[in-house]
Amino acid sequence: MTSRLALSGSPILFAVGIGFAATCGVANAATGDFPKVRYEVSGSGVAQSINYQLDTGQVHIVNVPLPWSTQFTAFGGQVFVLTAEGAGTISCNIVLDGNSVIKATGPGRAACSH
Repeated sequence: MTSRLALSGSPILFAVGIGFAATCGVANAATGDFPKVRYEVSGSGVAQSINYQLDTGQVHIVNVPLPWSTQFTAFGGQVFVLTAEGAGTISCNIVLDGNSVIKATGPGRAACSH
């Protein structure tokens, strides 16, 4: 009875996984509709460090004049992460296909993920 229950639950897990993947954007990768991503950091002066995630890995840059931004085309389904540190108030923003999806502002540090 246990093996029959395990087998009958597999299609349900598969369906839930497919639904989750479609909601997270993995389905976009299959259709070729890749999102345009823009990372933005603002504040006064210079950011001591900016860290961000690309599909090729983590990028770390230092002593960056503000405001700063970079853009790229994502492959779909990836997690977007951007952090910045600097003197005073600093802000980060992640923009997907022209729409801001997360903004954060903090004294000396800001972190955004989506």
